[in-house]
Amino acid sequence: MKTVAPFEIGLVVADIDGLLPFYRDLLGLAVIGDIEMAAERSRASGLAPVGYRVVRLESRSGDRLKLARPARSDAVSATTADYAMHRVGAAYVTWIVDDLAALHAKLLKAAANIRSQGIVQLRAGLRLLLVADPEGNFLEFLQYDDIKSYRAP
Repeated sequence: MKTVAPFEIGLVVADIDGLLPFYRDLLGLAVIGDIEMAAERSRASGLAPVGYRVVRLESRSGDRLKLARPARSDAVSATTADYAMHRVGAAYVTWIVDDLAALHAKLLKAAANIRSQGIVQLRAGLRLLLVADPEGNFLEFLQYDDIKSYRAP
């Protein structure tokens, strides 16, 4: 497979409008798209039987996250977990950032749901902060002392 653009992550959520302040205002992602799909095409695509809405968000470095929701609230169910790897089929989004301490302070000030014991040193040169969004979706924020040792920017 040869890709032509970086991949995008989609999170199925219960309340897109309720989550937008967290992702847009707190994390600083820009809304770059907001679409609704009719049930006929939605059903044919295999994404949702009743239509859906997707809001696409983008970071300053081009990372994209989609918040997706079926058109009817009874078409989605929520299962929360205590740990990011606590449920088979669960996913978490990893963001690689340049200033984990500043992000941690901002999230603390906003009373975000921090799930790690603050900033955790995973190994030499790598720190982690694990946060859950208001619906319980896990977000992993990493900071590498030497990003080139992990991935060329």
